[in-house]
Amino acid sequence: MVKIEITHFALETVFALEQYMAEFIEDPEYLTEQLIDLADNKLSKEPLSCPICPELEELGVYDYRQMSVDENYKILYRFDEVASTVFLMAFMRSKQSAEKLLVKMALLT
Repeated sequence: MVKIEITHFALETVFALEQYMAEFIEDPEYLTEQLIDLADNKLSKEPLSCPICPELEELGVYDYRQMSVDENYKILYRFDEVASTVFLMAFMRSKQSAEKLLVKMALLT
């Protein structure tokens, strides 16, 4: 099985998603726990099962994959085959821009 690691930036996006969704759902923490568990369960067994993120692929960025969840959310991740590790990079609503998020991530690192 593949190891799953949640990056610091992914944790920041989880908290931001919780804060945003608190306006719309009763238990946003449960939602983000479910997203993390779903990513862990699926990607630890099949890390290459999700496509390259289409938004980022258009920019020539091919190492970010996108796991879509219920057409409402997406999880960006990278898979290091040598280390046999999936790095969860971001949790976001499906309508959020992965491109803008990647720029923000680059500026913060």
